[in-house]
Amino acid sequence: MLGDDTDDEGNEEQGGTGDAAGALADAVRTTLGPNGMDKMVIGESGTVVVTNDGSKIVEWMDIDHPVGRLVERTAAAQDEAVGDGVTTAVVLVGALLDAAASLRADGLHPTTIVDGYVGAAEAALDRVERYERALDGNDDRLGQIAKTAVTGRWDDASTDRFADLTLGALRAVGFDTSKLTLRSYPGGELRESARLDGVVVDLDSSSTALEALNPRADTHDEPAIAMVDGEIGIGEPDSVESVAFRDATQRRAFQDYERERRADLVEGVVQSGAAVLFCQKSIDESVRTALAQRGVLPVERTRRDEFDVIARATGATPVTAVDELTPEETGTVEAVSQRTVGTTRTLVLRGCPEERRVSLVLRGGTPHVAEEVRRIVADCIDVTRLALEDGAFVPGGGAVPTALAMDVADVARGVPDRTQLVFDGFGTALEAVPCTLAANAGADPLETLTTLKQRHDSGTATVGVGPDGRPHDMVAAGILEPASVFESALRRAVAVATQLLRVDDVVRTDTDDRAGEADHGHAATGGYPWAVGH
Repeated sequence: MLGDDTDDEGNEEQGGTGDAAGALADAVRTTLGPNGMDKMVIGESGTVVVTNDGSKIVEWMDIDHPVGRLVERTAAAQDEAVGDGVTTAVVLVGALLDAAASLRADGLHPTTIVDGYVGAAEAALDRVERYERALDGNDDRLGQIAKTAVTGRWDDASTDRFADLTLGALRAVGFDTSKLTLRSYPGGELRESARLDGVVVDLDSSSTALEALNPRADTHDEPAIAMVDGEIGIGEPDSVESVAFRDATQRRAFQDYERERRADLVEGVVQSGAAVLFCQKSIDESVRTALAQRGVLPVERTRRDEFDVIARATGATPVTAVDELTPEETGTVEAVSQRTVGTTRTLVLRGCPEERRVSLVLRGGTPHVAEEVRRIVADCIDVTRLALEDGAFVPGGGAVPTALAMDVADVARGVPDRTQLVFDGFGTALEAVPCTLAANAGADPLETLTTLKQRHDSGTATVGVGPDGRPHDMVAAGILEPASVFESALRRAVAVATQLLRVDDVVRTDTDDRAGEADHGHAATGGYPWAVGH
């Protein structure tokens, strides 16, 4: 747990701010890069999750300290905006505040440090374009960006496999992620993960009685697909609680009506020519069984998002009742097949004619591993799509922050006052990224940084820290990332660092209402307190 270490004398301004941000940075620092270590996150109920996803670690941490909460929100904003660079942003916040503490010790006022940081950040961000290179959807570099996003998560073979799976899926849907579905299932090996051209419907997420599905019709070729956006059965009036019969004749008449009505519902579906029926709500048990016996595959309580996707992809027109169903309202696909993935029953709709759909079926040995695979692939999708949107990439491995640190140092020489010290401190904070990568690879950070600077001085601005901890040309090694990932991380880190530097005291109130309308409370969305000491 990252706790609140302030005391009654209000020493927050002197050390608590930097200490809290530094503790959070230290918590995720070792996860950065291809050699980053995993964290074991333990929930209050004993649930264990092992991950090196910085965004999830920060999200699941139980943070009490107000400074930690600000950094947490910065991490969440970075993850939401670009889907990557969360660990880098948090490490930069800690490094900027560490540098500010040294500058304060040298007698610089917080206002001077804030102004200097803003000026240094502008100088650095203005120079990012120098290190960008153009990119398009058919560029082989896109595959290298995808591979970089998942490097360090698995062995080399799995890294290549998942990068290819992700990029192939994105290209199949024209990089429109709204047409891409991720499904993760436990009980299998990573190599069993596959891309399916179509829609995968998880039957476990509905209440469909599996015994009602027709085991003799595992696959339907070019089936007509009907969709009912309502309940299929005999309606029960809300205002009537019971029915009283005067004699047995009335009772038989009532039963005959129900039987005929169910038969009409079944006949209505069959007459439409539908071989598969998707219902957004429940289907009467007798009707469902009768449909299965007539060769119709009934799927009830289809999730709303899946229901809408199926309608668009198949060209079916949803109706509110079976009585409105006609052959013109049905759609079709190349094939519908039942498939068991692990212990989960699924329905696969292949070859959707109206909208190209792709599903990635991801596997893992346990539920935690399967979910971690899904998170990693989701990050890879975000990073790859972002690179294409940027139309540019930059060398990874800390090459850009190293180059920018040297650029800021050059700018600092022209600053006439003590702000020059702030620029130098800003550059030192940027160097925290390559130093952390080197340390996580088992190399000496200072020695690696010195070599990096020498290589950059010689005109090779693409040199960064390789997976082995030694300097390499990142473009030649294929270690690339979207241009906006580091730029966004730096902007957010500077914003929160300067905000914290303007705070000289923490004032506590009896109620949250006194702090204003905005709610600055913390809600741990993952419910996993930090249980590993650092």
